[in-house]
Amino acid sequence: MRKIFATFLLLVLFSCSNNKNISIVDSFKTTQSLTHKVFEVQNGANELLNPYSMAVSGNTLTTWSTNMPNVFTTIDIATGKIIKHWGTRGQGPDEFQGRIDMNNHAEKGLNVWDVNKRKFYFFSNSNLESDSTFFQNVPLNMAEGMLDRYNSVIQLDTFVFFASGGNNEKLFTLIDTKNNTVKDVGDFPPEDTNEIKDLPPFFRKMAYNGRLKYNSTLRKLVYVSIASEMFEIYNFDGSGVELSAGNYSTIPKYKKVVREGGYSSVATELINGKGINIGVTASDDNIFMLYQDFERSGMKEETDNKLADMVLVFDWDGNPVKIYELDSFVKTAITYDKGRNRLWAIRDNPDPEIIYFEL
Repeated sequence: MRKIFATFLLLVLFSCSNNKNISIVDSFKTTQSLTHKVFEVQNGANELLNPYSMAVSGNTLTTWSTNMPNVFTTIDIATGKIIKHWGTRGQGPDEFQGRIDMNNHAEKGLNVWDVNKRKFYFFSNSNLESDSTFFQNVPLNMAEGMLDRYNSVIQLDTFVFFASGGNNEKLFTLIDTKNNTVKDVGDFPPEDTNEIKDLPPFFRKMAYNGRLKYNSTLRKLVYVSIASEMFEIYNFDGSGVELSAGNYSTIPKYKKVVREGGYSSVATELINGKGINIGVTASDDNIFMLYQDFERSGMKEETDNKLADMVLVFDWDGNPVKIYELDSFVKTAITYDKGRNRLWAIRDNPDPEIIYFEL
């Protein structure tokens, strides 16, 4: 079976299309409506500004914002009170730059991957609940030239990490910190018909920008493309991964474009079907994909917002379970709360606010 390892995105090109491919949503038979509740932040709600993503770990909810001097805000879920703003933006030690990838690590705490600075952190639940912050850098033990610019990184066990992105001929990368090795595995889907001559691997993989989540109980992980309906599920055996299920009703499309001055780059067509995945989260039993239906959201142009009011639910064998229809359009952030059986999201009303849906 195919093994795989995923990707990055450089430029986004919206190409309006009336192509009505068989969509991932056509595989579902059950639909359920969900009504949101607003999460009331008791102190300093206006200080949250415009959070882009978030993650639940234990008793806390942590948001990441691109607009605040402190990029993270941690909130006590029970009281709704902000515990702390933390993580300054900059070039210095334990400062952050660029895009951040956050994942709940086996209910023990929060993993944070700084894409630009190529640093991986672990923050325990007790650390998050404290008003001070201890920065625990997780060494990936790779030489500077070997540690690539991965878009998303998850920790599979003490020593093994799974990464999307990088400049290699495969889709994903396994990082073994015990043996100080990296392993690039995984072919592009057979449906990918790249016709761009001498296209560097990094540029081809930009179209496959995606998100990763890991189920430590089942030892399975999911990769979700955010420029198509494509997703893949892998089994982890302790040293490698094996593809177990996937959907390819649409896959990322890309082409070479020539900019002013003769500069060439690769652009991804986001509107190449009925809709796209724009976020993912997971429970022990299910995978939740935040899905944007272009017609429902009115998305037609490059400047249109990426908004969604549908969550596609699959089990960990890749079987469709149900569609949740949300009563409000939300942005790219979505996270599952195991302790409360909730889905958390961010919406504009018109100012950003945190909402949740009871499952």
